[in-house]
Amino acid sequence: ENPPHPEIWINYFLRMMVLYSKKVYELSKESENDELDGSLSYLNAKEKEFLAFLLKKRLYEFTPIEVSKMLGVTNKTIINRCAKLVNNGLLIPIIVKTRIRSYRLSDFSKTNEKKILKKIS
Repeated sequence: ENPPHPEIWINYFLRMMVLYSKKVYELSKESENDELDGSLSYLNAKEKEFLAFLLKKRLYEFTPIEVSKMLGVTNKTIINRCAKLVNNGLLIPIIVKTRIRSYRLSDFSKTNEKKILKKIS
């Protein structure tokens, strides 16, 4: 009924758990990189530059007017670039009543800030 030397089976079980947990960790890291590559692949060069600018200047929350003055472009240009970043999950619009008044970087952008800057630069 009881197997001889249960410690052998316990050690085997623990070894298998370690191997599987390492494999799960590796797979989750790969999927994280794939998600980042996927988000950035849909952006053109100007949008990537804009995202890099926001991350470098640590503009975690901003209005399009503020940023347009900093970059010397029109407000509409910034709004168009923000729309593309929102579609890719890199920015979140802050809506007041029914209008988008400002934007903030998504948690995904903040947590992957260094990786994003490394891939863009």
